Amino acid sequence: MSGTNIARSRSQFSTHQLMHAKIFSALLGLAFSATAFAQVPPAGTFRQELLNSFDVSWSYSGEAGLERGGDLGDVSVQNVSASFSRDIKLGDITTLAVGGAASFNFIDADPGIPLPDRLGEVTFNAGILHHFSQRWIAAAYARPGWYGDMENFDGDAFTVPAIAMISFIQSPSLIWRVGVSVNPFSDNTVTPVIGVNWKFAEDWTFNIGFPRFGVTWKAYHALALYGAVSVQGGSYRITEDLGPAPRGGRLNNTYVDYREIRVGAGAGYNVTEKIKLTAEAGVMADRRFDFYDRGYKLKGDPAPYVTVAIACNF
Repeated sequence: MSGTNIARSRSQFSTHQLMHAKIFSALLGLAFSATAFAQVPPAGTFRQELLNSFDVSWSYSGEAGLERGGDLGDVSVQNVSASFSRDIKLGDITTLAVGGAASFNFIDADPGIPLPDRLGEVTFNAGILHHFSQRWIAAAYARPGWYGDMENFDGDAFTVPAIAMISFIQSPSLIWRVGVSVNPFSDNTVTPVIGVNWKFAEDWTFNIGFPRFGVTWKAYHALALYGAVSVQGGSYRITEDLGPAPRGGRLNNTYVDYREIRVGAGAGYNVTEKIKLTAEAGVMADRRFDFYDRGYKLKGDPAPYVTVAIACNF
């Protein structure tokens, strides 16, 4: 190869690398913006990989200090979740998704910290996905159910979070998504949804989901390794009387936004064609309990976390 051809090849390679670097930087910016907005995400019952499956997960975020103008004590949170969903073809271009989910956060707090023993949700889920063309897809999902401290399953704890999205398939390796999430129990009732799925190399995928983004490497056909930033939490109605609020009144018959931002790495292993195991560990970088109607926000210190899950396809 001549010197001119070598120089041209190096120039093309450098340009290709620079283009990928710019795209990656832009997507990272979008991902961090999405994480900032997604304070209290709805559960991911309708994640594409969970359609037509039964999924069970357990996670534990470790004991860490909680403060509001001073140290209040330590808190740890254990989550147990289960969901099922399946799709029903309504034709060649329209699909209906139905399912259900239950998720419970068990809170272990030092005496005197105004938090309930648990925050949970029990929901029915329904959605529709429609292909307008080979490149454009619209989807909408609703999750009616009870979200609260599980003291009462009445009308006050019932709400209907929903997500609507439009996807654009730019190429087989790059899919863009944009939409809006509505959560009536949250301080941020309406939040934007941003999603990107970019297969930037043969075994590498960058994904911005809701409420997770990260990079996945397919080590071989049955094993995938990934690093991710995710948001764990939800918005709940509080029935139990937890004590006085600083602006008057008491911390009952109100709402709380619970959020954890997690940074970690994990692995997904396909035991069989129908059974997948996932394990993840890392650092819970930020924990918040925000009784926004009462002007009472509790902030937590970082702590380790671990998650294990199993999904069974059918």
